[in-house]
Amino acid sequence: MAKKKDRQASSGLADASRAEIHEAAYFARKCGLTRDEALQMIREAHASPVLKPAESEKRKH
Repeated sequence: MAKKKDRQASSGLADASRAEIHEAAYFARKCGLTRDEALQMIREAHASPVLKPAESEKRKH
């Protein structure tokens, strides 16, 4: 018989904090994603720079 291969932790959950895991699990349940997909989306959102509106787009009071 062939030996079973060891399961490698290919997911990003291995190096995620507990808060990230809980947030990803909630988001995954709510949106119908896997935890890995949700964690990747959360990390991409946190890494993206915040865009400021141009001066001409600002509202005048």
